[in-house]
Amino acid sequence: MTVPGPRGSLAGQLLVFGAVGVATTVVHLGAFALLRQGVAPPQVANAAALLVAAMTNTWANRRWTFGVRGREGAARHQVQGLAVLVLTLVMTSGGLWLLGAGAPGAPTWVETTVVAATTALATAVKFLAMRSWVFRPTPASADRVPQPT
Repeated sequence: MTVPGPRGSLAGQLLVFGAVGVATTVVHLGAFALLRQGVAPPQVANAAALLVAAMTNTWANRRWTFGVRGREGAARHQVQGLAVLVLTLVMTSGGLWLLGAGAPGAPTWVETTVVAATTALATAVKFLAMRSWVFRPTPASADRVPQPT
């Protein structure tokens, strides 16, 4: 049975969401570095590491940011989390594509700035998608009393 925990204030959710994001970024980069040690080419290593980080991120945000407990809905939340991952990947890749179309041969620092800016925008979209779609409380869950885990 899914028992929602306290959703908390928006500021509290943003703080926990940020901490989860930092932790799962470390997971992503660590997994990428491990896979690159002669095992996988860069694009494959990045995709695999990003998938692991995204699933970890969805699990952690489910539990700590949005207070959802139990197994009910966990698989659906992971699928929705992967859909959000695709959306953010499209946003960051789109930013690089637009840069390439508008300023071919831009230096790496410009590319990095574009990735940073589109990642910030994608992170805001990800939080809103998780809060309003993935982990939106259902009318039935709003009536339940949170239980200690």
